[in-house]
Amino acid sequence: MKKPFKMLTIAVAGSCLLAFTPALAMAAESTAVPVAVTAEPITAAPISAVLPDTLAVKVTTKVIEESSDLLTVKISVPVISGMLDTSYQDKLNASIEEKATKEIDKLKALAADDKKSAQENDYPFRAYELNVAYELKADGSTAAKGIVSFTVSTYEYTGGAHGGTAVEGYNIVNSQQAAELTLEQALGDGGFAAANSAVRYAISKNPDNFFPDAMTTFKIDGDHTYYVDSKGTVNLVFQQYEIAPYAGGIINIPVDATTSVGPTLTLSTKDLTAGPNGAHYIPLRKAAEALGYKVKWSNKTQSAEISRDAQWTSVTVGKNSYTINKMAPVQLFAAPKLIKGSLYVPDEFFSKILHLEMKNNTTDNSVTIKG
Repeated sequence: MKKPFKMLTIAVAGSCLLAFTPALAMAAESTAVPVAVTAEPITAAPISAVLPDTLAVKVTTKVIEESSDLLTVKISVPVISGMLDTSYQDKLNASIEEKATKEIDKLKALAADDKKSAQENDYPFRAYELNVAYELKADGSTAAKGIVSFTVSTYEYTGGAHGGTAVEGYNIVNSQQAAELTLEQALGDGGFAAANSAVRYAISKNPDNFFPDAMTTFKIDGDHTYYVDSKGTVNLVFQQYEIAPYAGGIINIPVDATTSVGPTLTLSTKDLTAGPNGAHYIPLRKAAEALGYKVKWSNKTQSAEISRDAQWTSVTVGKNSYTINKMAPVQLFAAPKLIKGSLYVPDEFFSKILHLEMKNNTTDNSVTIKG
């Protein structure tokens, strides 16, 4: 069922420091231009108190380059200035550069070992590569609701057919005591449900771009990588191979009023079996899996378990009794039944039990389910 999507309103969060992790995406600029945000941002529950007026931070680039027979390095380190909390700012800048430097040392050691092994075992050695860059997403100004958000990405090549890229998001409340903006805070109340719906929406729009089981195996939790863009929209970041093949690259999925409604499925008359008074029987597995539900069938009990996020229910052939989680059972117009070896349920199972938005289309007698 479509629910209102809460938008991002940010306030002072406290003084806990950002937990840094080494990560990476390539950008070519030598200086990042502060972003002027004019669009109304997505809102969420306020963190604690209203932020004072803040100016945009400035980001310049410190370039580190070196090349040897072991390793080629090009690192664009962001250097942030203009934050209200200069102590936090200094620690942030130092941490990012330190992570990059440690990554150089790590790859040099690995490359040296690999080159030695190549000489001993008579196979060709190719020099490693490290390319680190950043991209400013939100500039910490009042217009950006005081949020500083940027991504740091790294490309590493350590032999083989190709290298790999990983992305880390940094999201900070630009206050007198700067603090990490968590994904939970950025999304607001009910935000994780909206985020899950947004991922299902993206997969349903282009299923061939994702792994076949991505709809039911992806996971969003508080540690998931994300950034806030210049419009205030939370964007979930999926690393290479996380939900799609290598060719899919880094995948960014916005969580906004459009995507948070989740996937939409339309079943034509060839998919349906007629029920009483214009109602339909719907193939359970086909419909449920297209909407991101896991379906587990038991031949012994002639029943199926259906689950998605916190939702769970079970249906049994010939038993007109339906529950969701621990709610009291209800009856629908009919019990589930097997048709040519496939389990069918009444169409109202999706609206009354799973609480999804369902519409019977009178023009062509099809059924559309959203959520």
